[in-house]
Amino acid sequence: MEVECVGVSGKPPPKCESWGPSLQRAGSQRGTVLNHEPPHHAEYYMHEAKRMKHRADAMVDKLGKAVNYVDAALSFMECGKAMEEGPLEDKSPYTMYTETVELIRYAMRLKNHSGPGARQEDQQLAVLCFRCLALLYWQMFRLKKDQAMKYSKALLDYFKSSPKVPTTPPIWSDSGKGTGGPPSSLSPSPSALPLGSSPSSLINIPLRIHQMAANHLNITNNVLYSYEYWELAESLVRDNNEFFNYLNTLSGPLTLHSSIAHAVQYTRQGLQWIRISANVG
Repeated sequence: MEVECVGVSGKPPPKCESWGPSLQRAGSQRGTVLNHEPPHHAEYYMHEAKRMKHRADAMVDKLGKAVNYVDAALSFMECGKAMEEGPLEDKSPYTMYTETVELIRYAMRLKNHSGPGARQEDQQLAVLCFRCLALLYWQMFRLKKDQAMKYSKALLDYFKSSPKVPTTPPIWSDSGKGTGGPPSSLSPSPSALPLGSSPSSLINIPLRIHQMAANHLNITNNVLYSYEYWELAESLVRDNNEFFNYLNTLSGPLTLHSSIAHAVQYTRQGLQWIRISANVG
């Protein structure tokens, strides 16, 4: 079946085939990614990731470069998952996922998925990237969820037991003599205080509590980033329904709770179709 594709100028270009039939024919040749390999050690995935990254480094075509960087990121994701079972030296799964996020972001900067110059393949790649980012951030939160719960309990306990009324700092005389402590020149001046506050309205928070709150925020932010990237992907899927409906049928729908293995297989299948459609290596 043929469908009419509207170009950027608004004028219909020559007829082009829909994704379904063309991908079905491609699948019978080289479009379907087989996934029968048994799990490997982290070192194997690390080697594959570096090989794909070097391949991307050597490419000139920006779409092909981006596709291969994302393919390398998938191997890094597999490496991170394998590291959860048996970590490599000097590297943690969390660090591996963090570095993978940066690689995918870099790949996305190579191609603009919006605007008049964006191709359909650019949008499809962006959806795959956004979904991988969402799953990576969710995985990063999952790895430190227990730690976040401990921080949350400790912070709640502290603020429940902390004084409800702020303490008043000592009053210093002009000569700098008081009940002990720094001279008046070192006491907070009105210009050094937050807008709308006074010395008597400040509450001292121990450094360990401040650090604990910062760590808790860093961990829980992963959930927010995960949902944000997932929603970005969903906003682009609407313009590529046929591609992703067929991908869902072949590989099974991807969700925020999909396994790393499923996400890798799903994304690799999508990347392969983008390679075929755009004729990139």
